[in-house]
Order: sequence, then structure tokens, then C-alpha cells
Amino acid sequence: MSQESDLTPEPRYVVFETDTARAERDSVFTYLLPLLGPRVAADWYDGLGRAVTGLAEFPGPLSHPIDDEATSCYGYEVRRLLYKGPKHRANFGYRVLFTILRPPPDEPETTICVIRVLHTARPLVGDADE
Repeated sequence: MSQESDLTPEPRYVVFETDTARAERDSVFTYLLPLLGPRVAADWYDGLGRAVTGLAEFPGPLSHPIDDEATSCYGYEVRRLLYKGPKHRANFGYRVLFTILRPPPDEPETTICVIRVLHTARPLVGDADE
């Protein structure tokens, strides 16, 4: 019988969060804390962290659509992961914007770079980081 570690697939990609994305994720937690309470806000935050790290398994073109607004704004292909939280509260929907950085031929790992974490109602155009 195989070890439990044999059952866990190796991540296909390395996930990296920009400082902006990490700060936005922390800011969402701070915003949700008084609205939802510590436990639910922490569950939401932890779930978002798992969703982001889960990009290491399958970030490809069939799993997450291209975000046309972000792609146009940044000038390179940007994909999005929609995250609503463990309770799927529609008013707490966020989009995680990321890009897939292909490695040079001599390096084996592809990197997923998480660029932003934005409320689904918040437009990207007009932001200070444009």
C-alpha cells in the first residue's frame, strides 16, 4: 500500500502573490471582520488563501477565463478566478487576477503570478496602479 504522500499530486506550478494582491487580500479581511465576525471572516480569508494556492494545480485556459478588462489594462493575458467564500455570499464576490509566466527553456517550473484581488463590482480601470 502506498504512503499518503504518494496520493498527493505534485503542484504543476509555483504560485506567487504580488505585494498589491497580498495587501488587497488582507484589506478584504479587515473589511469583513466587523461585518461577519471573526470566525466567518477568518473562514472566508482562509478559503481565499486555499483558492489562490489551488491555482498551482490547474490554472490553464480551460479552468479560468481571460479577464478582458485586466488584459486590456495590463497589456498581457490576465486570467481570473472568482471567489465568493465558503458560504457563497454573492455580495462578497471577489476576482483574483493572475497571469501565467512561462519559464525559460532551461527552467522546469511555470509561475502563476497573482496580480490583484478585487471586489467583483470594483472596476480595474481608473485604479491608481493602472
